[in-house]
Amino acid sequence: MPISRLMFSETLQKLGPPGAVGVALLAFSLSLALTTLYPSWQELDRLRASAAAAQENQRKVAARGTLPNDSPVAQLRAFYAFFPLQSDAPESLSRMYAAAEENKLQLLRGEYALSTDRQTGLVLYRMTLPVRGGYTQIREFVAAARKAIPALALDELSFERPNISDNQVQARIRLTLYLKFAS
Repeated sequence: MPISRLMFSETLQKLGPPGAVGVALLAFSLSLALTTLYPSWQELDRLRASAAAAQENQRKVAARGTLPNDSPVAQLRAFYAFFPLQSDAPESLSRMYAAAEENKLQLLRGEYALSTDRQTGLVLYRMTLPVRGGYTQIREFVAAARKAIPALALDELSFERPNISDNQVQARIRLTLYLKFAS
């Protein structure tokens, strides 16, 4: 080992003080590169591989013509798929009338209005129904109608008992049926 130490000291003497500082800076730079830059390079390589895999997945999905279930477009399609078509409104109304009949209520005369929400593109079928019956019957009718027609929203339900001795109450039910515009 004394020979290598001797060779090292002779080399340092030949380089002089500026050369010794240069060798020290070179050693410092190498250690800095190994401790800070090398891990960053590895992280960069990992991110590049991840991006390449994501691009490949995107190409495969585009080739199939479908979107992943978690994409915003797929979520929006699923949202609109929930609503029945406007042409299915009579079927939905018949289910609502069946729920009234099942609860021994008659829906005689109501107010019906059809409008379109410009923001969502949905058709709103608003109904105001005066009903007379027992409190429990009316509540069960509303629950059954909502269960039979998931796109039906209860906007208002108000009860009135004209005479305290009456077993029947008069109710005003405001419902909105949300429908997709049939294009």
